[in-house]
Amino acid sequence: MRQASLKIVRQENSSSVFWSIYVPAYLNPSGKAGKMYFSTRAEAEAKRWELLAATRTASKITELSNPQIRDAQRALERLAEAGLSISLDRAIELALPVLRSMGSSITISQLLSEFAETKAPEWSEHSRKNFKYASAALNQQFAERLLSSVSGREIRAWLTTQYNTSSTQANVMRTLRPAFSYAVRQEYISFSPFSKMELPRVRKKSDIDIFTPDEARRLMETAPEDCRPAYAMLLFAGVRPTELTRLTWSCVRDGFIHISPAVAKTAQVRNIEIEPTLAAWLAASGPHAPSDPICPRWWKHKNQKTRREAGLSNRPDTARHSYATYHLATHQNTEALKSNLGHSRGSDILFMHYRAAATPATAAEYWAIQPQNS
Repeated sequence: MRQASLKIVRQENSSSVFWSIYVPAYLNPSGKAGKMYFSTRAEAEAKRWELLAATRTASKITELSNPQIRDAQRALERLAEAGLSISLDRAIELALPVLRSMGSSITISQLLSEFAETKAPEWSEHSRKNFKYASAALNQQFAERLLSSVSGREIRAWLTTQYNTSSTQANVMRTLRPAFSYAVRQEYISFSPFSKMELPRVRKKSDIDIFTPDEARRLMETAPEDCRPAYAMLLFAGVRPTELTRLTWSCVRDGFIHISPAVAKTAQVRNIEIEPTLAAWLAASGPHAPSDPICPRWWKHKNQKTRREAGLSNRPDTARHSYATYHLATHQNTEALKSNLGHSRGSDILFMHYRAAATPATAAEYWAIQPQNS
């Protein structure tokens, strides 16, 4: 584009002197070519420099390629569709902080790898496996995406597509959310996409399954002798099945079952009080070396066979629920029970998922289950 000369012309009439500039249409706000008039030369000079600057800008715009011009037009259309009456220059000004943060961000796969490496020493084997599977699934969808570019809406859509049940979606959220909180602390992102996401509502089961005293007695009587200490710990101490397989007899001492970080599901230490009923079953099993496991060899096979013969198959968490229910009915001590179960003090898991209603009389029958020779 040929640059306008914008020459300042001195003009006079019968009573005064003034100055004018001829302005081409593309620089005139009116859109028409014409003259601008000024009282002093200084005013005219100031306007001339302003128009010359605009001339240089217009010259640069004409150097844009057709695809760039179409891109600019589409950008203006998108701003209008969003109800934003701002220029492209203003839109870029607002977007620059986000764009700069994206430039210094890391990918999703890099975050998950760094978080796992940093936190792995604090995790139990169970937590490590959960994170491994959840992060692998997330990487399938977002591995190479910049962390700062992934929104909570995208993660929510991925969760609902990847997992069918609300309980699984909630578990995956709990597993992955700490990694994004870690990213905020490391200043990789300014806020976590999980920060405005609510956990999916998990439908509460109407009934919590527990063993009746007769069922618990039948399970203990059906069990082979080498399996009875393991079943006694499930029924009368509420030990988690995964924890049970890691316990040795060295963990049973001083009136407690000591759950170390290596044993616990949550990698937190706790001591479970040994009830008299459990003490009787453990004593009846005879002496054991401290290094001997509580579960006998071929435990998985023997457990399935015993439950099948007792008519109690496909009830995996029932022993723990039974312990919680009958302990609470007998002792009415929620804090002690939460401690034994490994629940935090403020948790409501005990009342939502782990105990049913039982009378003290029924609980007394449960705790009266003793070895035949005792």
